[in-house]
Amino acid sequence: MKKTELDLKYFSALSDLLLQSIKTQQTTYSRTLSDFFYTAFRKVRDKFTNEPVVYPELYYETVYRAIEELAIQKDKRNYLLEHRTSGAIWLLGEMQGNEISETTYSWLWRNLLLAVRYQQDDLIMNHWETCHQYYSISIPHIYQEYNNTANNFQVSNQLAVDKRNSERQKFIEFHYALGGLLTYKKRYSCISRIFNHTQNDPPKYELLPESMLEIFKFYFNLNNPYERKYTWISTIYPFPELSGLNADYVIKKWIKSYMAILFLRQWAINPYLITMRPLDFPPIPTTQGEIKQWIDGFDFFKKLVGEHLENQELLKTLNLDFITFEWCEENEKPYPTIFIEKFKTVLEDAYSSNALNLPISDEKVSQFENSTTSIIETTVDSLMLVNNETEIEDGNTDKWYVNGQRMFQSKDAFSDNPEVHHIDYDSILASVVSQSLKEGLSETFFYKRTESYLLKPEEIFKAIDNLTIDDSYVIVNFGLSLNYFINQLKVDELSINKYKNINIYSFKGSHLVRNSLFILKKSDLPNISTRPIDEDVIAKYTLKKISDKINLYSSVIDLNNTSGEVLNENKQDMSDEELRKSVLLSIIISTEIKWKKEIKVIQLNQHSEYLQQGITNKLDDVKPID
Repeated sequence: MKKTELDLKYFSALSDLLLQSIKTQQTTYSRTLSDFFYTAFRKVRDKFTNEPVVYPELYYETVYRAIEELAIQKDKRNYLLEHRTSGAIWLLGEMQGNEISETTYSWLWRNLLLAVRYQQDDLIMNHWETCHQYYSISIPHIYQEYNNTANNFQVSNQLAVDKRNSERQKFIEFHYALGGLLTYKKRYSCISRIFNHTQNDPPKYELLPESMLEIFKFYFNLNNPYERKYTWISTIYPFPELSGLNADYVIKKWIKSYMAILFLRQWAINPYLITMRPLDFPPIPTTQGEIKQWIDGFDFFKKLVGEHLENQELLKTLNLDFITFEWCEENEKPYPTIFIEKFKTVLEDAYSSNALNLPISDEKVSQFENSTTSIIETTVDSLMLVNNETEIEDGNTDKWYVNGQRMFQSKDAFSDNPEVHHIDYDSILASVVSQSLKEGLSETFFYKRTESYLLKPEEIFKAIDNLTIDDSYVIVNFGLSLNYFINQLKVDELSINKYKNINIYSFKGSHLVRNSLFILKKSDLPNISTRPIDEDVIAKYTLKKISDKINLYSSVIDLNNTSGEVLNENKQDMSDEELRKSVLLSIIISTEIKWKKEIKVIQLNQHSEYLQQGITNKLDDVKPID
């Protein structure tokens, strides 16, 4: 037998002796055994230095079973053992500050559930007293330390600071959950004892908040439906008699109810330092999303506070029954519900003001420019497949222009910390312009057609044969699935790029042109170019050239900080307030598509039995191009 297995065997035997001594109230034996277990737990902790402490399962079970036996006993004779078990001395240690594992937290919670089940407030207070000291002494704040490197002060211990802050937050969260459990079970007298426990003079309550910020910050984190940490809170802090789909909601509700009690406790704090301001409004959150979350969550918080103010048993037990309208008026304090209403108004004003004055992120603007450049350059490059390499002289020509676009976007989308996630904020307008360019090209082919035929699919390429054309011609495809003709109809000498020796250039169909082939001479293809933008337009919309290849400009204008001319020209049906909460996005391009006047362009349109397209042509209707 290995030494570890042998140790656990002895531990198990001594555990049984301990439980028997508790049952028979053999306090002398249980105290002696308590010393053994105190040392055994410490030896395990000593093996963990930079990682959370995890005890063997038998260790946790011994503590749990000992607490249950002590809870059953009505006569309180074994205070030392109670303190070491229910007081978590064995599990947490004294003055050591080892990191607490999730496993240990889980067993601590089970131990507290025992105390609640047997209505043993003394056992809960044992836990609270130990943890009160543990928080301040074993896991105190770690303050930032700086290194002066070349006159550049840098934090040298940030990882340690962040880790300790995380440990302390978890520890506080655990005890807020305990408060929710006691509120759920209406153990108001136990909550009162918690509120009055301190080991300092003047009093300091380590596991209770001193400021409104501490209360609201946790409350709204718990209230946040997108906070994954608390989605399945019932698996972390199960409450008795609660299970199923609603358990998570109900548990959160009772913890929030405890936060509302802590809110009322602020009126009972007697500041003894000038820095203690228990009834000051907390700082306004830094992001619009968080401000909005607080605004939306205050109605339920106010409801919880109102319920507590009507609960005379709770108020009297917690010595909070002094909080009345009259007392608040006499002592120049805001009544709790009025405090909430006033702070909510402050938040609403801040939210509205921020929406107007929200700074535009340079990084977001750059992202918009980069996405626009990439999308539009790629689109223009694709159009150049059918660009006539020979310049068409002005004069006897037809010209069409496809221009850029403007659109309004919430200013929030271009802020550093947006309230919500704005999908494709940087590319949506560029995608619209891109589609407009593609459709514009297809429409010019449509308007330049000189003959059009509606044919059955199996006759389309036979019709091309009827045209008797050579490689001086091209086929421009808008939306026709060439794979269907290649794989299903088995058209000879057809590939994605060629039919026989004739080049095929393919584009997606548009609302006007779909499932069509256009046949024309290469020399009759259009000239495609981007024209210079007028300097007055560039100045008016503060446009920036964002492409080295084409004449492409863009801008993001904060409509709260722009001239009346731009504002009025783009007002549409929006109110002034809505406009000033928006940015005007501009993508400016002038794409010229220039055609020769007198050319022949044949359109072969694929017939569909699902669309009303008119009467189909016969194959013999298609004659050779003169």
